[in-house]
Amino acid sequence: MDKPSLLLTRPRASAEAFVQSLDQQVMEDVRVCISPLLEITPLGTKADLTGYTGVIFTSTNAVSFVQDGQGMPAFCVGTRTADAATGKGWRVERIAQDADALVASLSKDPVNGPLLHLAGKHRRGQVAERLSAIGITTNVTDLYDQALLPLSDEAQEILRGDRPVIVPLFSPRTASQFAKEVGVTRNIQIIAMSDAVAEAVQSIAVQEVHVARAPTAKEMRRGVEMLLRGDSLG
Repeated sequence: MDKPSLLLTRPRASAEAFVQSLDQQVMEDVRVCISPLLEITPLGTKADLTGYTGVIFTSTNAVSFVQDGQGMPAFCVGTRTADAATGKGWRVERIAQDADALVASLSKDPVNGPLLHLAGKHRRGQVAERLSAIGITTNVTDLYDQALLPLSDEAQEILRGDRPVIVPLFSPRTASQFAKEVGVTRNIQIIAMSDAVAEAVQSIAVQEVHVARAPTAKEMRRGVEMLLRGDSLG
């Protein structure tokens, strides 16, 4: 029996890194297609850190488009984001699993503000608004844009084929774009990083939608590897 194909819709660098992180034995005979549905472009914004006691990073993209931290405190979502921030001179003081967990952590154990959320134009979680509402003044500077892209011809060809197709989806915006772009859905198994991601593909009738046990790259890898081995995620 043919192994499933793997369709990745993250920006190319992130997709390639995800492929490299997978168990390479499991990846034998797997056709991989990378068809980014988002294009990350810097806005050329210079972050003015004057007067801020720390910054918030909810993605590695923001880290890549900001100046060196020079030891300034940073509060991060995800270990990859935290590692990137550390490598660029920020002093990571807190790491949370997702935006909700970061807000909860800062609510339970507040820090002195004001803070600056360095982010993309399209973001979820209302981190700055929620923190400001509990007394930690937080502003936002947009550093990059995330333009939507169509599925490639190769991706559409794979989706029309007879092999099952595993599609990990990492964000609600990407998932919504995938739902709009996809044609044939009968052989698709989606692994959604969160319930919000799964909700974004409710409009399409796929074979299965699995939600990762936690919104982390580690759990997304686990889900993909299990499906490639033919194991059940139920």
